[in-house]
Amino acid sequence: MKKLSRLLLYVLFALVTVGFIDEGNGNKEKGVMKFDMIKEIKYSYDDASIPPEYHRSFSVRVAADDVRIVVDSYGTIISDEAYDITNEQFVNIISSFKRNQIRNCSLREREGCTGGTSERISCRDEKSEIFSGQIYHCGSRNGGNMCGNIASFANDVKSLIPNLKDLLKK
Repeated sequence: MKKLSRLLLYVLFALVTVGFIDEGNGNKEKGVMKFDMIKEIKYSYDDASIPPEYHRSFSVRVAADDVRIVVDSYGTIISDEAYDITNEQFVNIISSFKRNQIRNCSLREREGCTGGTSERISCRDEKSEIFSGQIYHCGSRNGGNMCGNIASFANDVKSLIPNLKDLLKK
């Protein structure tokens, strides 16, 4: 009886594991992203609902040879800057994505909470998006479909922008 119970447990584990495998885009193998396929990473921060003169959302696109930041206030572009980066810096951002275990997960939906901030991360290969996730922070709780040490990853991305504080103050 114990052997049958263990066997059923192993089969159940295998079925659950297989259920999380995504092989639809050719850039994942057995649910694991092929990091060497990443050609572009985009990090976006959406600010809370505050008056326009203080509201600053931004997106940072990181590619092998440059980084571009667009800062806006409710859709009105405040600044749009690009900077050269080294291939080593690009590889470090990919390593940060991996090291900080950025991944899709299921977080509870945040009901009854408004005014929070959100972050999005996406990765592209040469043809299409191979990762996309979002997290919503409100009332010291999170909702969305992305887990990992997002704050650490975001800090690594933001460190590529030499004058980020000045761009956010405009």
